[in-house]
Amino acid sequence: MNKKFSMRINALVLGILFGLAPKIVNAELVGIFYNQAAPQHDFAAKDIKAALEAASFTVEVKDLSTLSAAYTGKKVVIALGTNSAVSALLGTQGGTAITGTLGSEAFALRTTATPMSYWVFGGDDNGAMYGGLQIAENITTGKFATTINAQEAPHLANRGIKFNMPLDKNAPTYNGDNGGTANQEAIANVWDMTFWSTWFDEMARHRYNTLSLWVNNPFTSMIDLPGFQDIQIQNVTSDAGVLLKTMTTANKIKFWQDVMLYGRNRGFKIIFMTWNIELGIAEGKHGIVNDARSATTIAYIRAGMAKFLETYPDLTGFGVAAGEGFVSGASTADKEYFLYQGYGLGMKDYAEKNLNRKLVFVHRAHQTAASQLITTFDGLIKLPNITFDMSVKYSAAHMHTTTTPDKLPGGYLNELTKAKMKTWLEVRNDDFYFLQWADPEFARAYINNFPSKDTYTTGAFIGPDGWVFTRDFQSKNPYFKNKKALEIQRTAYMQRVWGRLMYNPATTDDVFKSFLSIKYPESNPTDLFNAWSQASRAVQLGNEQVTGEWNLDFQWWPENWQSNQGFKTLADMKGATATPFQGSKLCPISGTGPAGCTPALTNAANIITLANNAQTLFKTISTGSSVEGNLNLRNQWAMSHLGLY
Repeated sequence: MNKKFSMRINALVLGILFGLAPKIVNAELVGIFYNQAAPQHDFAAKDIKAALEAASFTVEVKDLSTLSAAYTGKKVVIALGTNSAVSALLGTQGGTAITGTLGSEAFALRTTATPMSYWVFGGDDNGAMYGGLQIAENITTGKFATTINAQEAPHLANRGIKFNMPLDKNAPTYNGDNGGTANQEAIANVWDMTFWSTWFDEMARHRYNTLSLWVNNPFTSMIDLPGFQDIQIQNVTSDAGVLLKTMTTANKIKFWQDVMLYGRNRGFKIIFMTWNIELGIAEGKHGIVNDARSATTIAYIRAGMAKFLETYPDLTGFGVAAGEGFVSGASTADKEYFLYQGYGLGMKDYAEKNLNRKLVFVHRAHQTAASQLITTFDGLIKLPNITFDMSVKYSAAHMHTTTTPDKLPGGYLNELTKAKMKTWLEVRNDDFYFLQWADPEFARAYINNFPSKDTYTTGAFIGPDGWVFTRDFQSKNPYFKNKKALEIQRTAYMQRVWGRLMYNPATTDDVFKSFLSIKYPESNPTDLFNAWSQASRAVQLGNEQVTGEWNLDFQWWPENWQSNQGFKTLADMKGATATPFQGSKLCPISGTGPAGCTPALTNAANIITLANNAQTLFKTISTGSSVEGNLNLRNQWAMSHLGLY
């Protein structure tokens, strides 16, 4: 008798004899075959295993090298599309062959019926991971019974998050201000490995693959630069001067090496970005000053850049801007001289010695035209292992306005064509910090209207300047705080909408309804999807109506209807500055607009209808005993009221 079967029979007999009948589990065994040496495959396989066990299957995990026709049971197979042996086995077991060649991060899913089995083929390790994660989701909703034959490939090659990251009281992020609570809370979290491992896991499931980390001067916290050890920040200190963590420079380097390796193993590219000149505590030491022509300052930045790349082999690249930090009077020529002589030559020094390592250099469009940079950065651009990209704010600071924004510097796309460069779109979400916006219809149209990905756009970063999304601290109910939940977990549906649609804008609404059914099983997913979408759309339309000249973050925060000057009144709404966002098809409140524009009163009527429809649905949606479901329902209820307001 089979030993495993014998043990089950014995357990059942004992249970009957002593009145302790064991819980009957699904007797069906499913094997998961994958390359256990590939971290991305392993991550997906663990999600598949968890989904199968939740559906009461017995699971055995095997290395892909052991897969053969002799295994006659149900199975899930994860492999690369180039694996001819696995492809051949798929064919002999009745599977449909893969169409064409799978590219980077693409995947194909196949099903065989005898026995029921799922097959994942990736264009690369990341593609295999995304396909495996999709199978895990399908198992959760379909209980290993649905035929799945599909292929997907990324619409955008780079799907990123903009993350302003304070490292210390003395190593802040944007504008040197750690004064906000979100910034203060973030310092401890960004030095917590569990934060980053959770972050990368969650965002990989949403199919993001790029993280841009924005710090004024990372060199003082993250490298051991010979001759400048006295300006390296020891330990981690809060904005209030409280010691948060005891860490040497060596400890910090090891920490960030581990973070970047973990990110790479979840398919992420990591790019550090800085405004300039931003020196932090280095200013005034060793003759380092805020002077774009200072040979000493340039030498420090150049050495720091080369050392940064040397220290972090899993770093993808570095980005700069001719930003607000330069002293008054610095010319455009001065700024670009500094950026190239410091950061540009620092990367060039390293890249010339490490030609097998590909690096990305990102230059934000701030003042200098793309075509002009060809001359300034020629020495870096011509290196075979360097990709030189631009970056531009798209929709200014407010992505939730119109699907057709006209907010790029004049002639920018023509400049890119002349320079033969592509750009990253910095897609700023300074709209929603507290409310969880999610409307797939708007997001789908917005992404489809990005400047051509073939000609202009290499990718996008989504994120705010005025908020740091680390762990939840602001919910009145302690549920998220007690769980030490990440903000991306609290706002998981919003993250899912943008991540999945950047990967594939053709992703259907049913995919999002399935996600809601898993996340909030007590609620009707269709009703929840519709209510959430309509509440979100109502606020977006209100935002679009008035944000034209309030397009910077400090000029307009729609969640509390104010700017840095205070509350926006009815008089402000009727004023000449309350205009529709550039590119909008709405007429301004104060008069007429472009030909065929939608009158403001018509827009108001649409907002009222959307908000009322959402509220009608919310009243019928049950959240059962789910605390998180109830909190998110209240969040959407609040958003519908904001729409009515």
